[in-house]
Amino acid sequence: KAYFRRRNGEVVDLLSLSDEEIRDIRGNEIAYVFQDPTSALDPLYTIGHHFYETMIDHRKIDKKNAIQHAVNLLKETLIPSPESRVKNYPHELSGGMRQRSVIAIGLSNNPVLLIADEPTTNLDVTIQAQILELIKDLQAKHGMSVILITHNLGVVAEVAHRVYVMYAGKIVEEAPVEELFENPQHPYTRLLLRTVPDPTKKIEKLESIPGTVPSLINPLPGCRFRDRCPFASEKCLEEPPMVEVGEAHRVYCWLHAGKG
Repeated sequence: KAYFRRRNGEVVDLLSLSDEEIRDIRGNEIAYVFQDPTSALDPLYTIGHHFYETMIDHRKIDKKNAIQHAVNLLKETLIPSPESRVKNYPHELSGGMRQRSVIAIGLSNNPVLLIADEPTTNLDVTIQAQILELIKDLQAKHGMSVILITHNLGVVAEVAHRVYVMYAGKIVEEAPVEELFENPQHPYTRLLLRTVPDPTKKIEKLESIPGTVPSLINPLPGCRFRDRCPFASEKCLEEPPMVEVGEAHRVYCWLHAGKG
């Protein structure tokens, strides 16, 4: 099940919808910011055309008004000279401006939910901070929800309210961000946090998690982390239960079974 509350308040299971019904939601009420803006933008079309193409599918709007809306959104995402940038092709923009453009395109239909997939991966540290701050500001201004997908725990600590830790396609732990960092419960979460260098301490050697990620073509039955887990037992051959270990803090692990 994948429940989603639509703009009109209706709750739907996205997995049960037809292609036509999901198309009405995709790019409209749920928008996506891709990891690589260079791949997300068609090099044959201007930035303005990308906006028009997105909006015309979901709104009764002509090209002139769509382009004006694009200019306003580019201005909102802090792109300089938006009136001229809307006429540019993707290769004429810097990496940071391409990423801002993709975010602006995602906002073009005023979505309920924005999914940002590693939105700062290919950017330098300064631009990364600007993009993250921009997403936070836009989330507050538009009142939308944001799902941020990232491997960067520093980004998680900086911008997230609630964290879902995933391993090999499965959620292993979920908690408010402060709770997760202060009181990690799943073995994977604990090991993951230990791999992050502490700038206040002298480090002789960076820690790593032994073993390799399992194949997702033929995933392991039961707990997918068991081959790398120092606490693994025969019980881990079965699907781990969900255990409440605190207020709004859940862990999917046999290690905590009977403690919730």
